[in-house]
Amino acid sequence: MKKFKILSRETLINSHFCPIEKHLVELPNGKLSEWFVNISKAAVIVIPILSSGEVLLQKAYKHGSREIITEFCAGMIDEGETPIQAAKRELSEETGYASSQWEKIGEVFANPTGSEMKYHFFLAGNCNQMKSPQQDEAEQIETFLVKSFEKARELLTNPKTITSSATMAALVFAEGSVRKKKI
Repeated sequence: MKKFKILSRETLINSHFCPIEKHLVELPNGKLSEWFVNISKAAVIVIPILSSGEVLLQKAYKHGSREIITEFCAGMIDEGETPIQAAKRELSEETGYASSQWEKIGEVFANPTGSEMKYHFFLAGNCNQMKSPQQDEAEQIETFLVKSFEKARELLTNPKTITSSATMAALVFAEGSVRKKKI
C-alpha cells in the first residue's frame, strides 16, 4: 500500500475544535482527488475509578449529535501539553476529581479516513473529589457514580444508552486492566 501524495493544502476552517483542511492528493493510481481532513491532533478519555470500586461517568450535551451522551471524562490536549497532563486537567475541570494512580491503557485514531486525531485512554484509580468542577461555558456536564466497572459496562452497552464510539473503545481498553486489578 502507498500513502496518498499531498500536492496542496488549503485551510477551510481555522477553529480550535474543528480545524479543516482541503487536500489535493495524488492517489496511488496517479489520479487526483480532493480530501477534506479534520486536523485536530489529539484528545484524552479518562476512566475514573474510586477506591470503593465505583466508576465516575457523566452525561454531557453534545451539539453535533444534539443528544445527551453518557460517557467517560474526555477532552482535547492543549498545545504544549502531554496526554497525561491533559488527562489530569480534564478530570479536574470536568468533574472536580483527582487521582493518585494513572495508567495509560491505549490509543486509537478517532476517524482515520478523515482525521489524524488520536484518542489517548487513561485509567485513573483511587479518585477523590477535590473541588467543584470548572467546566467551559459551552460544556453541560453532570457526573454520577456507578457501583462497579461491571455495572458501568452494563450501562454503556445497553442499547437504550446513548454513548459514543470513543467511550466504547475506552471501555474495551479498560476491561483488560480492570480484570488484572491494575487499578
